[in-house]
Amino acid sequence: MKKSFFLIAVAIFFLCTSEGYGRRLKVYSFPKQIAAGQLATIIFENPNPDQPISRNKCTAEKLLAWVKSDVPILRIEQKGKQIFTSLGSYLSEGDSMIATYMVPVSMEPGDATLYLLNEHDASVPYPFSVTSTVTCTLKKIASDHIAGLGKLTVIGEGYLPAEILDPTNAIKELQMNVGYDKMSLADQYITLHRRMANDWARVAMGDFLQLEQGGKKWELFVESCGLLKDGLTLDFIAPPDIKPGAATLTMVLRRDKVEVSRSAPLNVMVQ
Repeated sequence: MKKSFFLIAVAIFFLCTSEGYGRRLKVYSFPKQIAAGQLATIIFENPNPDQPISRNKCTAEKLLAWVKSDVPILRIEQKGKQIFTSLGSYLSEGDSMIATYMVPVSMEPGDATLYLLNEHDASVPYPFSVTSTVTCTLKKIASDHIAGLGKLTVIGEGYLPAEILDPTNAIKELQMNVGYDKMSLADQYITLHRRMANDWARVAMGDFLQLEQGGKKWELFVESCGLLKDGLTLDFIAPPDIKPGAATLTMVLRRDKVEVSRSAPLNVMVQ
């Protein structure tokens, strides 16, 4: 009798601990066509909805092999080769989880297969196509308008991993040379932006936002990145000299210091 109770207890223990990890997860959504090197959004069954997770990261790492992780990882197969990759940003949404991943840069145009790994258990195979063309889409901005020197968050798909440059040394340099801290906020933005443009020009890969209004054009640089239910987010600071009225935003992707994609213009309002 004691042995029977022991076996039942063991069975219940393994049943409970396998409710999250140790079982196949369903994938609800991911891009069916995407280019190598691009960031993608995947929505899948949350293995542990009782423990919310939120993390923002501007890229994702290629893994040498399967590794233990607090969230699932991906295995991507193509032409008999396997590539493991981590998730970048991820966000728990009840019974679902939204996450980003980077399509490995070594992948070639053609058919491939994605597996979501929950511990050692792989999901069913999900086929997709690796394209040779990089396509980027701007969906909307996070607010109903933008304002000078205000945070500007754009939501879209198909971004490249973003490099965030630290302005600390540039600000120290400007402080020594031109008295940066004595400037107005508008002059600080213009002066620092002009100085940082030299550093951004040397960035081999990244996402650059062009704001155009009345024939004048500004190029904005990424301040931070994140993830919402509607897609990938990139944060910028709007220039101080924009005027109330209509404007357009265009995302420009650069890889190997060459423009590889440009989104369709997104109409926005400035207040």
